[in-house]
Amino acid sequence: MSPQRKRMENAIRSLLDSHPDPALHRWVVDTVAAFDLRLKGIADPRERDQARQAALVFIKATLQNWSENPPLKH
Repeated sequence: MSPQRKRMENAIRSLLDSHPDPALHRWVVDTVAAFDLRLKGIADPRERDQARQAALVFIKATLQNWSENPPLKH
């Protein structure tokens, strides 16, 4: 695992740790699983790693946005 990927996963874990919302945790788990399933279809390991990194960036950005503006509960 690359140091960059490890840092990104740690950042995502840290964001999740500060938000105990089970729906948010479920979204992250489901999103990671969906990306992993799609990434298995990429034969080139370098391209697959780049796609995985992009997926982690997407998840991290979404979590950061959510933490700054959490959804309102009615």
